Amino acid sequence: MKQDVLSRYESHSSRRLAIDVSVGKIEELYEDFDSAASYVKKDLDQDFAEYLIESVREIRSNDFVIRINLPVQVTEKHRERLQRSIKNYFRYLEFLEQRKLRKMLWRSFLLFCLGMFLLVISMTLKGNAGHLSGVMEELIIEGLTVAAWVSLWSAFANLIFELAGIIGNIRLFRRIADREVVFKTNILSKSS
Repeated sequence: MKQDVLSRYESHSSRRLAIDVSVGKIEELYEDFDSAASYVKKDLDQDFAEYLIESVREIRSNDFVIRINLPVQVTEKHRERLQRSIKNYFRYLEFLEQRKLRKMLWRSFLLFCLGMFLLVISMTLKGNAGHLSGVMEELIIEGLTVAAWVSLWSAFANLIFELAGIIGNIRLFRRIADREVVFKTNILSKSS
């Protein structure tokens, strides 16, 4: 199956695959919601960014270039601007994922500490809560124990279920940001 997926991509050079993007003009690669902003400050078009992300997920660890197919030649200034835009956009997405990772790790740490704290209180109360009735003592101790385990499980569940996805996204965005952008001019010949 993997070979079928890879056959959808042309080889660019020296075993690098080409993720092809065909547009009529370079401006189509940018969002058009802010027509007053210069293209240096504009975000990439969402469909273009998602296409790059899904393509890189498909080709997995294979090396690649981003090849922009245009009907006209583009200036060196536009080439550099697009390369910089792609790099900045995906570095920003990487930054957002790193921030998400820090928040998730901090939340897991707090949940773990809360769980351990509740477990210590529960164990300390066991047999030392003489001023409470037997039923009330059991109810409080069991409640604290359940709350401790729920907190501990939540801490580990965050790590187990979210960590790999976030780290995978960070690597993916970094790969796209560091990739070379090449241009291919597809001048259509007009027949008389």
